[in-house]
This record gives sequence, structure tokens and C-alpha cells, in this order.
Amino acid sequence: MKNNYITKELVQHFQSRDYFSREELYKFYKQFEPELNEHTFEWRVHNLKKKNIIKPIHKGIYTISSRQLFIPDISKKVQKISHRIKSNFTGITYNLWETRWLMEFTRHQAAVYMIILEADKDIIESIFYLLKDKGFKNVFLRPDRDLMEKYISEENECILVKPMISRSPIQKINKIPVATLEKILVDLFCDTIIFYPYGGSELVNIYNNAFESYSINFSKLFTYARRRRREDQIRKFIMEHYNGVLKVIAG
Repeated sequence: MKNNYITKELVQHFQSRDYFSREELYKFYKQFEPELNEHTFEWRVHNLKKKNIIKPIHKGIYTISSRQLFIPDISKKVQKISHRIKSNFTGITYNLWETRWLMEFTRHQAAVYMIILEADKDIIESIFYLLKDKGFKNVFLRPDRDLMEKYISEENECILVKPMISRSPIQKINKIPVATLEKILVDLFCDTIIFYPYGGSELVNIYNNAFESYSINFSKLFTYARRRRREDQIRKFIMEHYNGVLKVIAG
């Protein structure tokens, strides 16, 4: 009963805040448990996260869980592609996502709808030929500027097969490995040739709407950006275009 009361008080105390620090959370608990030690406090934090009462948004920074996780709808085409991969290859790492998921974040609808398929670099050529053999149309391997300008931009739908960055943040939806929102945001920033329709002011819209609508794990986002060697640029981008908690986190 006491723990339930403290949790209720915690939510009321912090829910109007965009974010709060680990130190502030510890100070809050000390009001009710003056003898609270570091080990017990770690368990308090662990339980709060497990019960989805608070969410970590950066190292040592939390927010009350109010925004939902990004769980996109998986199209039948993506399901078929994943089924083909699983039926023909074992023990490989891959992920899928589709630019249709971006429609809720953008102002304008892109002319080309793309499914992005990433896998271990040693296997992507075999996956490419598998999809072609199974009747999938407009499949392109390692898309570059020439492919994008001459061929892909002329299609309504296409499948792009490219190498996957190791330890990319992915999640499973209906047993299908797909990119997390954090990964998508970083990829849009980094892969300017592929995602040129989503650049400029549109990229600002996408980031803004994603931040407002969904729970973002910024530690995950910046870690992946670091693996893509763009962490500093993305931090600068966020600091230039957004205020409040986002500017604090990026800084």
C-alpha cells in the first residue's frame, strides 16, 4: 500500500514536467524513505521502468510514461518478404521497414513508396536474387545516386536491399524484425541520397511529429547515430530546430 501511494505521488509530482533527472527522483524518494540506499533505489527505478511508469529518454534522465511506443502496421508485402527470407536462410540478421510508415509524420506524400530491407553484407546479394526469382518486382541492390536518379525515381513502388549496420536498433512485430523509430530517424538523416524526398524542412517535420507523438529512447538514437558517425551532426540538428527538453538532451 505504501509503495502504491508513493508511486501515485511520484506521478503527480513529475507528470507536468517534460523530464526529470535521476538525482531529482532520488531526492523525491528520500522524503518517504530517509534511509534509502543506492542499491534499493536502483530497484525502485528498475520497477518503475518495468511497470511502464517512467521511461528513460537519455542517460540519467526520465519522463513519466505518457507517449506510446511506435508500433507500425506490417503490410502483407513486408510479411511475404520476411517469410521468404526465413524460409531460405537460417541464422541471419535482417530488418525491414517501409516509407509508408512516414506518412503520419510528413506534410507531403512522396512519389515513390519504398521497402527498405537490410541484412548482413555477405548475404544481401543472395537475398536480392531470391526476391527476383520469387517474382518481386523493382528490387534494387545497394542503391546509389545513379540508381536513384535513373530507375528508382521512375517507379511507384520498389524494394531496396542494402547492408545492415551492425547492432542496429530493431524490434520484432508479429515475429518480423523491423527498424525502430530511433533507427528510422537516424537513417533518414544519414542516407540523404535514398531519402532525398524526406530532406530539408520535411525532415524537421518528421522529427518534430515523431518526438511529439511517440516515446523516443534518445540513448538508443544517439548510440546508433554514433555507429553511423553522425552523432554530433544529429545533436546539432536537434539543438538548432527544437527547444525545451530536446535541446537539453541533445546538448
